[in-house]
Amino acid sequence: MHRIGIALVAALALAGCSAAPASPPEPPAPSVTVTAAPDGGVLLSDLGYQNGPQGFSVPNGTEITDRIDSYNNVTLIFTAPSGEDVAQYLRANLTTMGFEITADDNGSMLFTNGHWQGALTSTGGLAAVSLRTDREVTG
Repeated sequence: MHRIGIALVAALALAGCSAAPASPPEPPAPSVTVTAAPDGGVLLSDLGYQNGPQGFSVPNGTEITDRIDSYNNVTLIFTAPSGEDVAQYLRANLTTMGFEITADDNGSMLFTNGHWQGALTSTGGLAAVSLRTDREVTG
């Protein structure tokens, strides 16, 4: 009888584990506010991105080789301009885009606006800018 009870408890526990996963959260509604990119820059929205921080820009002439455009993760991988040129552009303009640089060394940079966390990584002829948020948009 004891074995039947243990088997029943195990079956119930496994049934609870096999429940259908919760549906992913809905992406936030796109913002209707449009801002201009700083001189020498282009907005992510002008590059065809539908997600990401409003008003975020990268240098003009960015040649994107791969992209991610998700409601919580936006990534640009590019071959031009150089990582150092992107870093110089971001150093000059992140504050006006509402971001604060939290680290900047060895071809890498971290920055945040309190909702989005950003990173620039570069090596050789490749560079990437990634923006991520794990927070829900409220009101």
